[in-house]
Amino acid sequence: MILKNNKKIYNVAGPYFSKKDISWILKETKNVLNGKLSTGPYTAKFEKLFAKFIGVKYAIFLNTCTSALEIAVHSLKLKKGDEVIVPCETFIATGMAVTSQGGKVVFANINKKTFCLDLNEIKKKFTKKTKAVMLVHFGGYMPFDILKIKKFCKEKKIALIEDCAHAIGSELNGIKAGAIGDIGCFSFFATKTITTAEGGMFTTDSRKLYKLALSLRERGRDWDKKGELYGIGWRSCRVSEISAVMGLSQFSNINKIISHRSKICKIYNDEIKKCPYLYALPIIKNSKLSIWKHITLLNHRKLNRLKILEILKRKYNIHINWAYDPPLHLQPVYKSKYLIKRKQFLKTENLMKKHFHLPLTMMISLKDAKNIVKTLIYEVNNIVKN
Repeated sequence: MILKNNKKIYNVAGPYFSKKDISWILKETKNVLNGKLSTGPYTAKFEKLFAKFIGVKYAIFLNTCTSALEIAVHSLKLKKGDEVIVPCETFIATGMAVTSQGGKVVFANINKKTFCLDLNEIKKKFTKKTKAVMLVHFGGYMPFDILKIKKFCKEKKIALIEDCAHAIGSELNGIKAGAIGDIGCFSFFATKTITTAEGGMFTTDSRKLYKLALSLRERGRDWDKKGELYGIGWRSCRVSEISAVMGLSQFSNINKIISHRSKICKIYNDEIKKCPYLYALPIIKNSKLSIWKHITLLNHRKLNRLKILEILKRKYNIHINWAYDPPLHLQPVYKSKYLIKRKQFLKTENLMKKHFHLPLTMMISLKDAKNIVKTLIYEVNNIVKN
């Protein structure tokens, strides 16, 4: 059944706080206002729970995922000409974390089945100047060959940095995103699977990297020495205790949130399989993915995602979107340099032009999900046949 005369608005993303969550947050916020306002006991508790959930020794709560990425790249101690491999299909922060730290971004194509880098592409881009691979788990999907990528990085003595901004809770072969590479970087922005409004997390098993991140959160403070002694200049990346309270509340529901979103994705995938004009990214074997952005691709020359967006929004209050447009190598900061090499990235550009994201929030019921995807298919069939 397709949606008709529907007044409910189906957004692609949005935060979820139950009445019980809100009540708890307000109660704990009163305690914060009477105590330490920044980077205190709530932050420490959030970090400890998060590290245990991911399966790492250390987690550092930061103001943004961008800060986590910048600290990760800073740890590489890049010199002029040093390279970091980055996918074309990612947010500007991934590339700028490299550029801002004096490194050279080497763009790479994504795999059509995962929207992530794969080992073959990494090998093509690897040179003697490569110092790291920035692996982005786009939408919460993970590379099917991630353990081989890890092995390759280890053999070549380069760092593996996981951009897990989209992938809180995703796992492959029993290992969660953020626990595979040397460093994991997470986002808690308002649209993410769980949110602290703004915020990010840096995860690692390395005591050395943990101490670096802890120092740079505090403007480069040396915590091993008495007094407030500072080394390399750095901005503050601290987070308020109220944000940590929000994080603890959200985190208490993490399994419930991931489970519900997974059920919605299964409904989308099962229905889309019946439509020859659409293709949904498959869930790879031995994985339990925490999908933040469900990926559907158009599979017919008549289909245009702008037209589909307009129809679904106007007729049914169903919102869709896509990320990222333009791709990273065509952003103004990189475009002039990489335009002459554009042909080698057409594979990724073509994939990006065909994909879009259906609504995926806790506010969508399983019945809603079925109606949304059936409505999509109904309209897609009309476009193709007319």
